Amino acid sequence: MILEPEELILYRKLAGVLAESLQLDRLAARSAQLVVEAVGASVCFVHLVNYEATRIELVGATPPFDTYRRRVSLGLGDGIAGWVAQTGQVAVVPDKWSDHRYRYLPELQGERFRTLISVPMLNPSGTVVGVLNVHWQRDDVDLDHHQEVLTTVASFLAGAFDHAILVDKLAAHERALEGFAQQLIDAQEAERRRIQLDLHDGVLQQVHAAYYRLEAVKAARGLDENEARDLRVASDLLRASTQAMRHLIQDSARQVLDEFGFLEAVDTLANSYPDFTVAVEDRTNMLVNTLEATRALATLRIIQEALNNAWKHAGTARCELRLATIGGDLVVVIRDRGDGFDLATPTTTIGIGGMRERARIIGGNLELFSSPGEGTLVRLRVPVTPAVIEDGASTES
Repeated sequence: MILEPEELILYRKLAGVLAESLQLDRLAARSAQLVVEAVGASVCFVHLVNYEATRIELVGATPPFDTYRRRVSLGLGDGIAGWVAQTGQVAVVPDKWSDHRYRYLPELQGERFRTLISVPMLNPSGTVVGVLNVHWQRDDVDLDHHQEVLTTVASFLAGAFDHAILVDKLAAHERALEGFAQQLIDAQEAERRRIQLDLHDGVLQQVHAAYYRLEAVKAARGLDENEARDLRVASDLLRASTQAMRHLIQDSARQVLDEFGFLEAVDTLANSYPDFTVAVEDRTNMLVNTLEATRALATLRIIQEALNNAWKHAGTARCELRLATIGGDLVVVIRDRGDGFDLATPTTTIGIGGMRERARIIGGNLELFSSPGEGTLVRLRVPVTPAVIEDGASTES
């Protein structure tokens, strides 16, 4: 078969549209424009079928009607486009005003157009994905030829829209997960603040009082050497507990995160431990600056928990914190060369489980390696940005 030059141009343009994007809104807009150019129409409306809602929804149109995208819909079977979506048949309408199926929608200015062809987009299984509703202002339209052209275009576009709808659903699912992660992390932060206030207003004040009471007893006369030694030990323990609680309550890294960003917050956290050195090695690139707020906060909390564990339990005065961006991920490694522990011991897994859960919520992965006498290594991998799939939705007229 030898194609006419106009057909070759059409197929080239169609191939360009199909190769350009699976993003639903852009695909609908480009398809509407291509259809108008291909058949010399006045306007094209692109509708998708929402079978769950039993409606057809407007997802694209040529200007100026593109402003009604996602704002106009009809019931499945309602209007000419709804009838085409329901039956899977082409509707060729020389005079829509004399067609009982036609439904007037003021926002789409139907009074400006008389002739229309409505073509179903059928996927390979024969399911109607959507409808191309094409209108002309003039009467001298070669309906037979245009019907053939539009049917061909619709058959090509059906597969693209099928994929775009799937991508759109995945994007909606991704947004829902992001929203859930945000809510969960917000709840965790609220609980953390509540505990900090309780520690500050309750336990910390009581420990302070006990410490000063012991100091007063130490200053009293008549204590033998053993009693004085025991009091010194108790006083030192109380002072260390006070220091640890103040460290938990201050949470200066969170304040820095909000004001100056993730890397500054990590540095602040690393320098916040008394008598404990955190050697930071930063090999990240500019990508880390795009770390979304929820991910940044959750990542900071995981690092904080790992450093707290090393500070309190490793039996060493030093650990290493390395950060790098690999591909689209932030990789964090916290390594101490202290006592280590048996990962199979039940009492050691509660904090680890919390760290893993935080990592899972933000789409990351946490690995932990340790054994008695060999120190501990925590490796966290977090996507800097989610697998963004641009918005797209199902609507119609």
